[in-house]
Amino acid sequence: MAVARLVVVGLLAMASPTMQLSVKKPLRGTVQKSSEGPGYIGLIVTEICCENALNESGIFHVNSSVELLGRTFVLGTIQGAHIVYVRSASRPAANVGITLQIMADNFNLGGVILLGYGQALNDSLSVGSVVIPKWIAATGVWTWQPFYAAEEDEGQLKFREFNYPEEGDNLLGIDGKVKETFWTPEISREWLLAASKIQVESVEVVHGLKLASADMQLNNEAYKKFLYKTFGASIADKSIFAGLYWLGAYTNNLRVLVVRGVSGGEEEIDMVAANAVKVLDRFIFLISVPRASS
Repeated sequence: MAVARLVVVGLLAMASPTMQLSVKKPLRGTVQKSSEGPGYIGLIVTEICCENALNESGIFHVNSSVELLGRTFVLGTIQGAHIVYVRSASRPAANVGITLQIMADNFNLGGVILLGYGQALNDSLSVGSVVIPKWIAATGVWTWQPFYAAEEDEGQLKFREFNYPEEGDNLLGIDGKVKETFWTPEISREWLLAASKIQVESVEVVHGLKLASADMQLNNEAYKKFLYKTFGASIADKSIFAGLYWLGAYTNNLRVLVVRGVSGGEEEIDMVAANAVKVLDRFIFLISVPRASS
């Protein structure tokens, strides 16, 4: 019996700390190694076309990866800067926020970049341009009222006008009176300043615009005009607000940059994604971040 006890004790002594895994956090030891290393830039991609463009560009040099809560986090470098990359579903938008929170909990982040594309809301933006917005708002939080709302009770958003090609009765209710417009506070002044210096050959980079974010996106001219005229938004997407600010970066006080290619349809999507990756590459080159030794 004494011999048996000695063998067991010996095996326990030989075990690596990373082998003593928690049932709730089975990869805690592995991720702690990443957390104790240099500061990382988090990169979250919400669209498969942008992931493909990133892979095809060759700018991301992969070192390793780790699985956390059903997500694969890839560690590597871009322009010598340490990157932790993850692909996240964009809908529902909470997916982005949850993914960002997992990243913030397990890696030593200096900031987060969200790469994807959006839809232009006015004619001033060209397909293939890349927008780096300064303000972001949730513009899809509507409260649906009973059917056949009275005409005089309608707010600024008159749903009956959205029937296309002809107007029809309002069967969706009212949106109420718009009392105020909420735009997120500026928490990334340093990164926005660096981004303002981006110059990429053959790619127009547009700064200082407002982005309307919602969990759904209607390809409807009347709705686009409503967002532009009412809120002053120039581009819309389907994941940034909930994921970025309320569930992720804002609550963790992280620097953030949103990079959105301007999409006009599926036929141009590869070009749009490639342009967004070019802007991402240039931005990472410009910012002051810890550099890999290799």
